[in-house]
Amino acid sequence: METIDKLTAFLANATVDGVLGRLLYRGTAWSLMREEGVLPAHAPPLGATIETDLAEHGFALLRGAMALRAQGGPSELTGKAFERSANAFEALVRNEDPDAPNRGFRRTIAAAAYHLAGFSAVAYSLFKEAAEDLNASPGEAAIRHLILRDLGQLRGFVREWLDDEAHSDEHIAVALTGDEPDIDEVLSTILNTTICRALAYFDFALETGEPELIESARELLDTAVSLADNAENVPLWWISNLCRHLIDDLWQHSLHQNLPTDPPEGTEEKYPVLRRLFISSLYARKTSEVELWPSQREAAQRSTDVTDDLVVALPTSAGKTRVAEIAALMTLASARRVLIVTPLRALSAQTERSFRRTFAPLGFSVSSLYGASGLSAGDEDALRTREIIIATPEKLDFALRSDPTLIDDVGLIVLDEGHMIGPSEREIRYETLVQRLLRRADAADRRIVCLSAILPSGDELSDLTAWIRSDEPGGLCVPIGARHASASVDSLGVARTHCSGSTSTTTVRSSTNSSWRKLR
Repeated sequence: METIDKLTAFLANATVDGVLGRLLYRGTAWSLMREEGVLPAHAPPLGATIETDLAEHGFALLRGAMALRAQGGPSELTGKAFERSANAFEALVRNEDPDAPNRGFRRTIAAAAYHLAGFSAVAYSLFKEAAEDLNASPGEAAIRHLILRDLGQLRGFVREWLDDEAHSDEHIAVALTGDEPDIDEVLSTILNTTICRALAYFDFALETGEPELIESARELLDTAVSLADNAENVPLWWISNLCRHLIDDLWQHSLHQNLPTDPPEGTEEKYPVLRRLFISSLYARKTSEVELWPSQREAAQRSTDVTDDLVVALPTSAGKTRVAEIAALMTLASARRVLIVTPLRALSAQTERSFRRTFAPLGFSVSSLYGASGLSAGDEDALRTREIIIATPEKLDFALRSDPTLIDDVGLIVLDEGHMIGPSEREIRYETLVQRLLRRADAADRRIVCLSAILPSGDELSDLTAWIRSDEPGGLCVPIGARHASASVDSLGVARTHCSGSTSTTTVRSSTNSSWRKLR
């Protein structure tokens, strides 16, 4: 077995930009120019063996990354190696020959490698945009359902395969004792059955949170890897090994592992039940939402602390709503209500739909207040009684001027689109409302979470964070990989917004000489 030091040195050298005569860049150009696997006659020379070179480079990186991850756990280097391997295989499958016999295998490799690199959205798109007929093995088809998070399809697929008499132990035993058994076919059936059975256990683990089930899935896949290795079944060795790493990665970042099991003080009766229902509701969606994205993990972890006021900066579509939902779950478990302030009417309606979809199955009422600044009897009733209320700054400000006691039992205020707190006419209304909320006599008993995709920088951001946190120690919550929403060009030359890097955070200390405060 190669040591961690040897694997680290190999991957560090193999992931240098421009390695092998800029192979990945040439591969990008080659794949983009192809049409159904054929280059046009006028295509420039990109290397007579480029397809073989891409495959060999991709497999070498993938093998090294899996070996290093198995020994030392995930790291920045393994993530980079998985990404470069995925780049190579993506070049092989883009505009490929639609009749290529290995199209399903290569696409599964590319998608799984992207997933392990932290680019689950890219992995999803590789399968979502692909034709149905990929000539995929049963194990590859099962992994496709897992990456697409279509756990209903996964469950039906593996059940159908496992219930088929042709794949039963008795049928396999008869096949092996025949006059001329097809050993390769029998081994293929055994390996695909083992992968399907392991994913059945894993699916049940995602549904129930039982750790014994994930251990059973791991043991089955370890057996499949060993059997494929001994039988020299190379394709199924890769698929079994990748599946083993995929379930480890998904389980590590699943809600079961990242939502605390110990209830916050005062929530011992409600929290365990609400936690289970919250996870089950997300699991049961058509596209199951079973894990936290890399961009969400730091913010989500802090959102479980009911005493921590947060300023969270995440790019659009990086998962701010889930952070707010987790904070809301912790507050609702303590029998206190949640107020969400959204500066735009259309955003209020969208937020209402999102929170109703998540919390209505848990038994909580959700209402939104927007429109004219006046307050009807229905508006006042909703603001006083609903567990989750979404309101525009104008509506909420008018209501609180009429009756400040309306939100006495609100335990969490979410300020959405925090970048719209500012000096312009519309922004100043939002800012004035926040200032009034912070100056309430009961402000210390109420948590504030400020969310935005676009926040100021430098001292202004430091001052905003200190203002929201009332100068309490702490700082801005922003994953480094998601700090900027600008798209970057990866090693394949494809523009992508990277929201999945390290989850380390930048801490912005408060400043007593705050220019933000001087405006007030």
